[in-house]
Amino acid sequence: MELARHLEVHETDNGQYLVQHIASHKYVKLGVRELEFLRLLTQEADLESAKSQYIGSLTDEERSFLYDKFKEWGFLDSTPAETNGDSQKKWKLNWKFDDITAIKFLSVNPDSWLTSMMPVIRALLHPVAIILYTLLILTAGTLLVRDETIINGISFDQFGFGSYVMIYIMLLLTTVVHEFAHGMACKYYGGRVKQMGVMLFYLSPAMYCDVSDTYKFKKKRHKLSVLFAGIFSQWIMTSIAFVLYYTLASYQMPIPVLFLYGIANLGLSMINMLPLVKLDGYWMLSHGLGITNLRTKAFQAFFKLLTPWRKSKQGSQNMKERSILLVYGFAASLFTPCFWGWGLYSIQQRMYSFLGATSFIITAGIACVLLYHGAKFMIKMNKAV
Repeated sequence: MELARHLEVHETDNGQYLVQHIASHKYVKLGVRELEFLRLLTQEADLESAKSQYIGSLTDEERSFLYDKFKEWGFLDSTPAETNGDSQKKWKLNWKFDDITAIKFLSVNPDSWLTSMMPVIRALLHPVAIILYTLLILTAGTLLVRDETIINGISFDQFGFGSYVMIYIMLLLTTVVHEFAHGMACKYYGGRVKQMGVMLFYLSPAMYCDVSDTYKFKKKRHKLSVLFAGIFSQWIMTSIAFVLYYTLASYQMPIPVLFLYGIANLGLSMINMLPLVKLDGYWMLSHGLGITNLRTKAFQAFFKLLTPWRKSKQGSQNMKERSILLVYGFAASLFTPCFWGWGLYSIQQRMYSFLGATSFIITAGIACVLLYHGAKFMIKMNKAV
């Protein structure tokens, strides 16, 4: 079924369709009825004209609801898609953001470069290479568990300001490797990587890589491999640091910075596996369960549970999916404010050393902005249920 030029449609193996806005990269899974109505909306000037042309089984309320959602997602906005020219290769500044948890402000399209690197990518992700990486990780883990004498000899008094700066730079470089690992795995399995860049994730500097093409993959293991690639690359980097540290320490030339970097990187990889915020663990859980937009649906299901007197606009899920959504929605509702609180506390502590009491005022201002966006989110949930 053809749609407007700014939208791409991909049929899945369960009779549904993945629709993507080419410019914004937004993906949504639709059924046949919803897709047909979207096709009419992209052809007609307004909702009433589309309603008059529609002859399917969607109710008037369902059509109004879908119209609002398509408009919210930007599917009715025929903004020209980016071309494959040189403009895609340039870094671009983005000043608008819809999600305060992930403010993307600098991006580049790396797809052409990754395509040119396919011979290298195939070598790096060859099954033999994966086996070697796994052996390296097991070796590092064995050294860490068996040789406690070297670990006990490390003292934090050995670390000065320069050491911590070096570790921070190493972690930043590891973040770059992490995101490129996602992109390389996506290309390896036949996907496109249309965007990579820098963002503030819960107000902390971070990088991101758009691998939304995984939604088109037929095999779940390919999807999960792409999502796990970043964490796996961190484990490889940690293992290299541990093996180097133990090797040099055995010759009485220890470099404690390597060991502390390995511990810090391992800890960050564990945090990245948290499924209750939109880190790699969340996307792996979402793909593993086969529930798209898991977080949004879970919050809506939990909000509906808290307001049972209201009639839902959403279609009903089966009992298993509903139970998953309620459990996830409850856990995420408790965890997310704590995550924000931890982020605010970290920011305040970093600012206090050079701003003093002013850091509390700035933190309070940020907290007010968060409360405002939290209120907007609650209003959005209220309208969606």
